[in-house]
Amino acid sequence: MWVYLLIGIVVLIAISVAVVFYIRNTKLEDINNKFNKLEDVKALPFQDELFKVKDLNLHGEAKKLYTGWQKEWQASLKDSLDTSEGRLSEAKKDLEKFKFSASDEKVKQGEASIARVESKYDQLTSEIDELVQMNEKSAIARAEAEKLHREAKRDVLASAYQFGDASGPLEELIDSFEPEIREYDVMINDGNYVSAGRHIEDVRSDLRTLKENMDDIPVLIREVQKDLPAQFQEIRFGCRDLKAEGYDLDHIKVEGKLSTLKGKLNLVEPLISRLDLDEARKILDDINTQVDDILELIEVEVKAKIKVDQDQPLITDELFHARNSNYTLRTEMQYMEDQFFINDADIHSVQKFEHEIESLVDVYDEIVTETAKTNARFSEVENRISHIKDQILQINDEQEKIQEHLISLRDDAEEAKENTIYIHDKKEKVYRKLVTSNLPEVPERFIIIKNELDINLRKIEDYFSKRPLNVQYIKDKVNQTVMDLNEFEQEAYELLRDAELTEIMIQYGNRYRRDDHAFDAQIRESERMFKESRYKRALEIIKGALEKVEPGAARKIENDYDEK
Repeated sequence: MWVYLLIGIVVLIAISVAVVFYIRNTKLEDINNKFNKLEDVKALPFQDELFKVKDLNLHGEAKKLYTGWQKEWQASLKDSLDTSEGRLSEAKKDLEKFKFSASDEKVKQGEASIARVESKYDQLTSEIDELVQMNEKSAIARAEAEKLHREAKRDVLASAYQFGDASGPLEELIDSFEPEIREYDVMINDGNYVSAGRHIEDVRSDLRTLKENMDDIPVLIREVQKDLPAQFQEIRFGCRDLKAEGYDLDHIKVEGKLSTLKGKLNLVEPLISRLDLDEARKILDDINTQVDDILELIEVEVKAKIKVDQDQPLITDELFHARNSNYTLRTEMQYMEDQFFINDADIHSVQKFEHEIESLVDVYDEIVTETAKTNARFSEVENRISHIKDQILQINDEQEKIQEHLISLRDDAEEAKENTIYIHDKKEKVYRKLVTSNLPEVPERFIIIKNELDINLRKIEDYFSKRPLNVQYIKDKVNQTVMDLNEFEQEAYELLRDAELTEIMIQYGNRYRRDDHAFDAQIRESERMFKESRYKRALEIIKGALEKVEPGAARKIENDYDEK
């Protein structure tokens, strides 16, 4: 047994040794790869990248950058790669001694050094490319700036009349850009590419702004010399025409405002001549805003006049309608006072409306007269007219409701009379059906209900003879009596149904009485209940008994009865 155990231990040790050697060989291979990568980093073509700058003038900023990049790369390459090579060599020795942890730590340090060199390479080559691209972009910017300068000079010379007094200052400003462009060339010759790039970008931006301003100057001059003066004149003449048509525009103070705006406008042309265009635009924006305000106030008056003209025929018709309706209501109320009860609130409302209508007519006539005689501020007239319109429409609506109520008094009284006749006829018909049925006797409850209906009908008849007649009271009384009649009719129908069904089922069940004593006893009990006028209970007993001897028979009899 111990031999097998010994063999197992030997095999386990052999496997462990093999695994350890495998791990060491794997890590050695990894370190050798790191050495290969180190050689690749040493061979990075930084000098080829740096050669891109050789075509530039290596003076000033360019020389300083070139020297700095070269020194920075050499220093980084020497320090980082020496450190990396040393750490990787130490890691290799540790592996030979099977010091895996120490070896791994030194490999990480070596990798970090290699990564720093690669990062530095990327940084420096990026800065080199940026300088080269900056030079290319600034050359394009210089060409565009020269083109803009040439076009600006040509435009001001060819179309000096469009710029007015601003043509002289424009020429001076354009000429001032020539030395700025030449300054760029000097910077390039001196190798100051970074400063030259920033400088020419500023020059190009200023020339673009200049070109935009040159496009604006004729527009601004036209606005100052033609557009706004023409608009001032148009407003002035338009207001005179409106005043002739009856408009009161004194509150807008058109003449005073236009004079003030004209004074402001006189300040703009000198600003344009001095090329102070931002201030000129600011003043023109303010003038245009104030002109819009004047036009808006005038438009308010014009729209108000249109609204007044539209509302006047409507208000006239509504006032006449209100007067006629009020007279009709007062006359009708006087006629109906003796016949029907009319609420004091309705009477007082009609009287109040009479005074309000006359007051509105007076105010409306005054407005129409004043508007016809003198110029009117139609925005105020519109407010007053709208107030009258709202009031008279409300009055007409209220008077129409009162008129409908008066009409409904007659209709409701007539309907109540018809319902009274219907109640009497229906009550007699139902009671007659109870009396003429095969019932042993009419239950006392139905006699009581009929007497109550008779008493209510006599009261209603008596109330119809009273004057003035309170229609709402009698209408409520009749409606309640109709509800009592419906209940009387419903109960009578249920009673007759229960009685007739009981008789039919007893007759049907007679066939089982001789052979079934229990069933016979149930029928006898049902007959006893029937004689005592307890028809509902009698029906329940016979239904239950019949269902026991012939299931479904009672339901069929009931369905056949209800379908008749």
